[in-house]
Amino acid sequence: MADAFNFALDLRKFADSIPEELVKPVVQKFAMHALSSVVMRSPVDTGRFRGNWNVAVNAVDYSVSEATDRSGGSTIAKGVATIEAAAPEQAIFISNNVPYAVALENGHSKQAPAGVVALTFAELESMTL
Repeated sequence: MADAFNFALDLRKFADSIPEELVKPVVQKFAMHALSSVVMRSPVDTGRFRGNWNVAVNAVDYSVSEATDRSGGSTIAKGVATIEAAAPEQAIFISNNVPYAVALENGHSKQAPAGVVALTFAELESMTL
């Protein structure tokens, strides 16, 4: 499994290999796919984990809220707005900081026994080959 740092470097190499006018739409496509993937793969009990995916530009958003989103639609819409506003050279961070996020990623939920982020990384890496 790739870690986030190595994936970021690989994605930068990929972005450097495409024409400049395509960088923003390609980066947006990857970020939106990553967001949708982690949100929709998130196990749902109350919807709090699904509702706490944060998208931020140039720095990780470490906030945690009481928000719930069982369907994932509002979380994705909010994140997409942030992604669309980002400039091509800006880093986009997707994070979830609820206290039990690591346990869920490590297979604590029967709904997501293989985690959420690891599967999304693998999927995105296969798209860059």
